[in-house]
Amino acid sequence: MNKILITMIWLAGPWLAIGQTFNREQIVGAWTAREVSFTKTTGQPPLDNVTVEKTKRGLINSRFIFKHNGSFLLQLPANAPTEFRELEAMNNKMWHIRSKERKVFVGSLDEDLMMIKVKIENGSYYFLIQDTPLVLKMERGR
Repeated sequence: MNKILITMIWLAGPWLAIGQTFNREQIVGAWTAREVSFTKTTGQPPLDNVTVEKTKRGLINSRFIFKHNGSFLLQLPANAPTEFRELEAMNNKMWHIRSKERKVFVGSLDEDLMMIKVKIENGSYYFLIQDTPLVLKMERGR
């Protein structure tokens, strides 16, 4: 019985690993931020409501576009606060992926303009923007 179980695990192992891989094809396309939430940060004061609302206004319905040729575009909503417009400096920068870490980098590997940890939970994609408390629930464009 144990030999059968071990053989089944040995045969199924590569298939399970393939199902968990993270690759460029999973990211290529246009992604729209549908929800913005914030992780709790230890040692930091909580965000005030004005900052939270301004951030939501700047990022909800923004589009993160990862092109096949490796370039990145960020399209902000028309009502985004002016402070958010500086994020558009990332437009036409290259993006890279680290599959094992499930991370996407915008900019050269030296400059890291933005680092995104991609989390898939219950079929939904979440972009956790590194070095910020931001968590964006994303929807892939059709």
